[in-house]
Amino acid sequence: MSDGGHSDVLHFYRGSTVLITGASGFLGRVLLEKILRSLEVRKVYVMLRPRRSYDAGDRLNQIFTSKLFDTLRMDAVKWQRMVRRVVPVEIDLEKENFGMVDGLKSELLGEVNVVFNMLASVKFIDPLDVALRTNVEYMDRMLKLVGEMKNLKSVVYVSSFYSNCDRRFIEERIYDDLRFGGVEKLINVVSKLRKEEAKFLTPYLIGSLPNTYVFSKKCAEVLILEKYSSLPIGIFRPPIVSSTYREPVPSWVDNFNGPSGMVVPLSVGMYHGVLLDPRKCPCIVPVDYCVNALICCGLDVHRQRSLKLPIPVYNYTDPQCKQSWGAIINGFVQGLPPFKRFMATYFTLTLTKSKLRYAFCKRLMQLEVNLLDLITRTPPKAGPILNRLTAQNEALAFFTLGEWQMSNGNVLRMLAETSEFERQLFPFDLTKLDWSVYCRQFIPGVVRYAIEPRIAKARDAEGKS
Repeated sequence: MSDGGHSDVLHFYRGSTVLITGASGFLGRVLLEKILRSLEVRKVYVMLRPRRSYDAGDRLNQIFTSKLFDTLRMDAVKWQRMVRRVVPVEIDLEKENFGMVDGLKSELLGEVNVVFNMLASVKFIDPLDVALRTNVEYMDRMLKLVGEMKNLKSVVYVSSFYSNCDRRFIEERIYDDLRFGGVEKLINVVSKLRKEEAKFLTPYLIGSLPNTYVFSKKCAEVLILEKYSSLPIGIFRPPIVSSTYREPVPSWVDNFNGPSGMVVPLSVGMYHGVLLDPRKCPCIVPVDYCVNALICCGLDVHRQRSLKLPIPVYNYTDPQCKQSWGAIINGFVQGLPPFKRFMATYFTLTLTKSKLRYAFCKRLMQLEVNLLDLITRTPPKAGPILNRLTAQNEALAFFTLGEWQMSNGNVLRMLAETSEFERQLFPFDLTKLDWSVYCRQFIPGVVRYAIEPRIAKARDAEGKS
């Protein structure tokens, strides 16, 4: 890239048309915000599925109401200018060309320069046929459409660092070691199975991978190698993506996935037991750093593929990170108010890798919420919430009890090729993170952006009923 105040990244995107799939997701919304705030793109197409009575335009407006966009909204003139450049594209994943009318399809094929493909289901418990359909077949159809784009410069497919987590050392390459003679043959076999047969055979089909999600992401990577190696495409692998570090505001997170779900009981002063190995070092990245790396990947993929190099894979991780689960969660506790911090440190938090001890902790949590519901004399509310959080914790156990080594040469090369000016605009160097600050800000962010809005919404609903 370049030195001084000139930025090759800014130049690459200036006047370009970007297509984002999966823009309603956590990572997708932060990417959209960063593009609008920091890049002078010509247009952004956002593919969205209708939900209930909301069409794509309604869903885009809902995205824009998020506090995530408050920083951009402060400059009213820029806000209006950039929002007008965002075009919602309503899609039906089951229809040919995703149900787009010919005129809109022609616009996409003629205008789009850069594609960020993040359309996926992240549910670990999806049946195998559902995971393959959502994360592989839909991607296949999308890349077939992308292959017809006349002015395409770069495609970044967002996979997962854990797509090959059956290996303890994960390199930046596609592991084409499926046992079934290719992805399409596998999908064809699974599609012919009855539901009971598919459920019975799933452990055999996914092998040593822990769930259908990571298996489907591995299949998607292999399919890219098998069918789409002629595209200017790269594969970006983020690990566990958590709240923002700095941009557009510190500690923004509006969901209870991953670490944010672990701290919900602690934030309200309840007892909580977590199934993890406190000594293992997880791979966690702030979502704003992840998005900055993703944007820089758009240019790097274009350069690598223009040189006819193999499909680049980016393990967005830090092999030198020695922050253990115990240190991270104890850091989260430091963000609690003094009394809750004291209680969590000595009484209300248990970290254990013992499944037997965790089962005992889980029983204590269940007794606690039952007592709470009895005291408040309201229909059970805490119980279902606890069940969701414990189910998520148990689904993550493979990752919270394990540890991986990795290479990240492409990420390091990309970082080395950025100027200091660009590192200020698009910081993504994980070695520069102040983990103590990040952890201390984490629980206040979960409370402010995830818990309090839900409480306010519930109160409004009760007031209207």
